[in-house]
Amino acid sequence: MSVALYRKYRPKSFSEVTSQNHIKITLQNELESNRLAHAYLFCGPRGTGKTTLARLISKSANCLDLQPHGEPCNKCKSCLDIMDNKAMDIIEIDAASHTGVENVRENIINNVRFTPTSSKYKIFIIDEVHMLSISSFNALLKVLEEPPKYVIFILATTEIHKVPLTIISRCQRFDFKKIIIPELINRLKWIVSQEGMQVEEKILELVAKNAGGCVRDAESLLEQVLSLDEKSITLEQAELIIPRSNYDTLISLLKNLIDKDTASAINLVNKLVDDGVDIKTFFDNFIEFVRRVMVYKVVRDTADLLHEVDEKMLDQILKLIEGIEASELVNYIEEFLKAKELFKQSYILQLPLEVAIINLTSEPRVRQVVTPTKPLNVVKLKVEPAPAVVDDINENEDQSIENEAEQAENNEQKTENQELSVEVESGVVDAQLEDNVSNEPMPKAGNGLTVTFQQVISRWPYIIKSLTVKNYSLAMSLSVAKPLKLEGNKLIVGFMFELQRSRVDIPNNLVEIVDTLQTEFGINFELMLVVDDKIKLDDITNGRGSGNNIPPPEVERIVSDDPVDQVLNAFGGSVVE
Repeated sequence: MSVALYRKYRPKSFSEVTSQNHIKITLQNELESNRLAHAYLFCGPRGTGKTTLARLISKSANCLDLQPHGEPCNKCKSCLDIMDNKAMDIIEIDAASHTGVENVRENIINNVRFTPTSSKYKIFIIDEVHMLSISSFNALLKVLEEPPKYVIFILATTEIHKVPLTIISRCQRFDFKKIIIPELINRLKWIVSQEGMQVEEKILELVAKNAGGCVRDAESLLEQVLSLDEKSITLEQAELIIPRSNYDTLISLLKNLIDKDTASAINLVNKLVDDGVDIKTFFDNFIEFVRRVMVYKVVRDTADLLHEVDEKMLDQILKLIEGIEASELVNYIEEFLKAKELFKQSYILQLPLEVAIINLTSEPRVRQVVTPTKPLNVVKLKVEPAPAVVDDINENEDQSIENEAEQAENNEQKTENQELSVEVESGVVDAQLEDNVSNEPMPKAGNGLTVTFQQVISRWPYIIKSLTVKNYSLAMSLSVAKPLKLEGNKLIVGFMFELQRSRVDIPNNLVEIVDTLQTEFGINFELMLVVDDKIKLDDITNGRGSGNNIPPPEVERIVSDDPVDQVLNAFGGSVVE
């Protein structure tokens, strides 16, 4: 029976190990200076050399003729026994199948007490150590912290986050990295030459791309390719076995999104479904791919991408994203993360993905802005009490007129030295008080109208009323808020408690509030939500956001062009005849 390539060509020395130089140099120096640690923790992706380096440490630590740079001789009895898996003092344990505390006691704790039979060190290699139970880890703690001088522990894991911190702190930790494609190709070329065969370099590139930075996967796929012919392999033959690179599909989808090509993107997704591709896995892969591209746009470092693609494909990606900002890539990720949450609810597998594509590639909804056909009519009026005209009225009417006269006198005192600027556009009137509580410049709408803080306060109940139809829960949460200040186009809204603020401070809620404000005032406001312990319950009763107790307008906006009607509607007055 033939031996698999990844076993046949397992590195026999540190120089044969692909990549991981940051780890090899440290270990070789420790071996050469005889300063080995009592416990090592190797963590990283699968197929990157964790078990291989653990065995190399075992060979070099027990080698009878250690070579320069900590290399094993591979000729002495100790090296040969280890390579043939005959060494009694090298104990490999698969933690995935020995998870219980009894297994740890039997295979490790009891064996630690006995000195090595024929080697200098007794070495325990525990693979997939994260699979051990909590009880097993606890049993291992003491012996791992203070083992005998002749014992070395080497733990390997692909999921370091599952290993207790108490274990990690007792080990010398090394993080393994995925192998970049150029180094994988060089490794495959060397294996092909050792096998005495000829393989086109394009085939090796395809194999390396599909390996995902894993040497073992690359060697296993190469073995399938080499089985096609005894001497030379063509690209046509290899494509029968090598699956299409996942990154080709990911790049195609990203290109369709950037080009706003909705049809091509959806056709691509449907083809994946027809080909039997796991859409959920593809979803995860695409999000991870866009994340890598986003990171590049921010830090301008291609190292993260080179682990997954070759230089040619990297150039293709870099050209594709030249004209796109990182913020747009963030939108892609957010939209696809939302779609991923809908998978459990969707009875059509690809539907969430199709919806996300349409949302990202469709043109944004544009608000229609009505341009006035007539120039703005600006009328400045001095507010004065209307003269009382009494003619043939009864006593009740007389009393009503006296009350209205007193109210008019009060209004005159409050508005002394103030002018009301009434601006009319398309039948919409906004009353603006010149003594605005904010000293910031008043924001201007695209149609030239200005909005004051006083107007925001007066219309605040209507804002909440409009939101009630769209989002009742949001309207109720906002009803306990109070507009505090208007700085330019930034509206600062205060809440009594953090819990109230956090309920509103959600992206979707903020968008609805801004949309409602824009519909009301024609201005794109910027919201800032704060907690202000000075706010009193009386300030926000009935949804009023002002401590000045200004009542909400009694009437809706008017459509009349008559200046008198405009003033009456602005102040809630009526004509007395």
